Amino acid sequence: MKDSFFQKKFRDIDSRKIDVQPIDYSTVKQLIGSLNNKVFDQQFENKYQTYLDDRVFQFKVIYDGQGWEIRRTLKQFEQLERDMAQNIFYYYFQEKQITKSLERDNPKTTLILLYKYLKIIVSNEIIPQCALEFLEISCINLPFKMKEGYMEKKSGGRSKKDCWLKLQSKLAQYKKRYFIITQQSILYVKGPERDKCKIIECLSFDSDFSFLFGKKETGEDNKIIIFFSQRKLILRALNLTSYIDFIFALFKSIKLSPYTKLHRYGSFSPIRTSQCKWYIDGDQYFNDVCDAILKAKDTVYITDWWLSPEMYLKRPIDVREYAQLNENVYTRLDNVLKIVADKGVQVLVLLYNAPFLLYNDPKHSKLQLESMSSNIKVLKHPNNKIPDLYSHHEKMVVIDQHIGFMGGLDLCFGRWDTSKHLLFDVHPFEQLWPQIDFSNSRVRDFVEVKNYQKTLLKENEPRMPWHDIAIQIQGDSVVDLSRHFVQYWNFVMRSKQKKKQQELLHSNDLKMEGFVPSNQQNFLESNVIYTGRKESLIQMKQPILIDYMKSQDVQIEMNQTLLSNKQIEAPPSNTQQFIQQQYKNYYGLQAKENQQIEEDDDEEDHYYILEGNKQYKEKLKTKIKTDKQKLKEYKNIEGIQAHINLEFFIPSMEIYNNSQKCITQLTRSSGTWSTGIKQTERSIQNAYLQLIQEAKHFIYIENQFFISSTAGKPVKNLVANALISRIKEAHEKQQRFKVIVFFPLLPGFEGEIDQPNSAVLKVQLHFEYLSMSRGGKSIIEQLKQDGIKPENYIQFFSLRQHELSPQPNSIPVTEIIYIHSKLLIVDDEIALIGSANINDRSLQGNRDSELAIIVQDQIKVDAIMNGQPYQASKFAHTLRTALYMEHFDLPYEKVIDPLSLQFERESTAQANINTRIYKQIFACYPHDDIKKISDYEQFKANKHLDEYDQLKQFFKGHAVMFPLNFLCEENLNLKANQKEFYAPEKSFT
Repeated sequence: MKDSFFQKKFRDIDSRKIDVQPIDYSTVKQLIGSLNNKVFDQQFENKYQTYLDDRVFQFKVIYDGQGWEIRRTLKQFEQLERDMAQNIFYYYFQEKQITKSLERDNPKTTLILLYKYLKIIVSNEIIPQCALEFLEISCINLPFKMKEGYMEKKSGGRSKKDCWLKLQSKLAQYKKRYFIITQQSILYVKGPERDKCKIIECLSFDSDFSFLFGKKETGEDNKIIIFFSQRKLILRALNLTSYIDFIFALFKSIKLSPYTKLHRYGSFSPIRTSQCKWYIDGDQYFNDVCDAILKAKDTVYITDWWLSPEMYLKRPIDVREYAQLNENVYTRLDNVLKIVADKGVQVLVLLYNAPFLLYNDPKHSKLQLESMSSNIKVLKHPNNKIPDLYSHHEKMVVIDQHIGFMGGLDLCFGRWDTSKHLLFDVHPFEQLWPQIDFSNSRVRDFVEVKNYQKTLLKENEPRMPWHDIAIQIQGDSVVDLSRHFVQYWNFVMRSKQKKKQQELLHSNDLKMEGFVPSNQQNFLESNVIYTGRKESLIQMKQPILIDYMKSQDVQIEMNQTLLSNKQIEAPPSNTQQFIQQQYKNYYGLQAKENQQIEEDDDEEDHYYILEGNKQYKEKLKTKIKTDKQKLKEYKNIEGIQAHINLEFFIPSMEIYNNSQKCITQLTRSSGTWSTGIKQTERSIQNAYLQLIQEAKHFIYIENQFFISSTAGKPVKNLVANALISRIKEAHEKQQRFKVIVFFPLLPGFEGEIDQPNSAVLKVQLHFEYLSMSRGGKSIIEQLKQDGIKPENYIQFFSLRQHELSPQPNSIPVTEIIYIHSKLLIVDDEIALIGSANINDRSLQGNRDSELAIIVQDQIKVDAIMNGQPYQASKFAHTLRTALYMEHFDLPYEKVIDPLSLQFERESTAQANINTRIYKQIFACYPHDDIKKISDYEQFKANKHLDEYDQLKQFFKGHAVMFPLNFLCEENLNLKANQKEFYAPEKSFT
């Protein structure tokens, strides 16, 4: 049997899911007074005194698991009854005249009678539209809703410089629209019915959110002007009752939303609690990303600087055309996304729209992905005809707004690697780096990436290994990742200005009614993404903390120094503790008794007897023996202290990378061009500065670049200054304090130093060396000027790998391990992981867009700091020790204490040994012996590949010393005869 007209119109509202509960009553004036704000002036109160004395009755409406409050006067109830009587589908109630027989002088009795009246209405199978609007029930049922109702909206409100558009705005008319206010945003549609609820716009609350109301501020008694980062809304209430109710809802939203104010470090994100898992290198990261995507039930959100649809997330790959394919073949990214999209999962991808000069080819990525399924949507930004100087650099994957991945790894070619950092694929069929993924951007950069089946490198040319750090997050901080995605997506869609409007996602997509999967612990709030051009509208469900203002997050935050962007122009002089210790949960760890320090043998160093240049080799042999002898002497001297240290060492401790109780906070670099916000956010730099200043024992940094303000103009970020300040403080107080920095031996740009195509490589080195060791204002020079030995407080390392090329023409080869990490660890207590480099592009906020998360584990583990028992945060400690074990190839007992003199001398000596052997065998650059480019020819002529078999056994780990004197007699800055000279200098910093 066909549905009747009425049933068709209202079939989406299931009256069985509606309930009403009485709450309280008050006068309108008392209701306004509960906001603790001086809402209206005396003139308004005098004018509307009679109305302000009217009673307001509050009820809780529950529909489909979501609850909200409505506030109604007796006049509104009387109007409801009149509307019901006029409805074509009107039916009689037993208490039809209920609103006329109320005991007006007994508000408690009145509340009960009104409650019974509403219960009668909702108990019927069919509820008229006027009653649904009275109860604020529409086809858009969002959790944590504050208010629904009609308002008149004035057209325009976007900031445009065009005079004609300004004139249009003045002449704009008001149109009736249906508004929904939640704790997160304001959105509006044409009406609450199904055929009118295509969402026109959703505006999220942020720190720029504010509103004006009243005749004095707006010129009219019933006008409200609301300001967002992206635009302003000019609204006019249909009557005084809805005007007051709308203002009440706005004030309540400001109180409850975590995004209407800035938080610690000037971040948009509050302090949260999350479960975190770290990743070193890409193999397990991409494996987990793949598994999480395949489990998606609702949405997948991706942002990337570069995305390769043909990248395999799991390796190895069987490349034989007719061979038995292994299951990893099906983990190609485009195929994985197609699998979930075909199940109805909405896949949304935001890509940096790289100019044609770069190899990213976002056009190919968009075409390839969108061809896989209609449920995959890809946006590129920016869309300027003239290429922008800056990029969208954040890397993020969020699945079902429940689990998030972020860090330094794009979903693209060249990123997958293991801790072994192999230079070649040793298996002919089961390949780890198939086709174009076997790459080396130092030798030959990517070109025509859509032709992914070709190989870029020649025979015996090694790939460039890729070292990176990433993190998986589950819990409250995923809210903020989703929030960032919403803001980014909305801004991009608005900027496109298309006129076409598409259908809103329906409830069978688990989006429309704020569906909450039963296996999710957090409450989810739906947000809707506005296309800005009335196009595709994406609805989101975001976890929200109930009773937010009473939550622990806010209590923690109240004790912190809230730093706005304007406050942090220099490192703070008085530092405070980063986060107060919230719990006393410790892992009990077994101590190994009578652990003895490893004795060094007295065997003859026969393995350093070299052939060839005897004079040089004798010098090398003597130097290496001296380094090893120093280690022996130190172990004898420090043996007792080492034994004491090892009493607290737990050799059986497993290095876990997964922690359940972490205090987390998302930070970002974001500005007008990237997300449309008015006030530039540079909370990543703010966090760096404060964390460095508050460090008590040591700082560990891994980064792709190291360019800071000590390089002079035009560099502005203050990371290097903060390091200098903290080291000087340690020196003055005679504190044991150490900074360890790992970054690439060379920037990852194509070109040899003696070739004309290396201008970009050299200018990057120019600013890095000015920051670290030369130019007069560098870190090392400033420390020396104050009588401080820099090596006592700060060391710079890099990574390198060696290997024999495959048969038949097997030869020894070496290549740098490209460090792409963006990591800061402080005191084995706090970790900062993200996409931001140490340069102005990443840290100034209004340049490259970035994301980073700060993690402090509440679970403590027994550790050692400067020879003393120490309670370290599990997440930071296990990540730092795992990195030390990989880089230096040392056991856990030797890296547990980052301030151990034994570790410092042993790791430094081995890094020096590695550096010298690389020079002896490969004569590879960069090296301190190459003072100027003309030295390079003679330097590389002294390689001895024939000694590889003899010396390779003495390599240990991947760490080498960064050559601070490399090309120290050369001007590495751009020159007028180079085309890059005419690009803005700040694009390189």
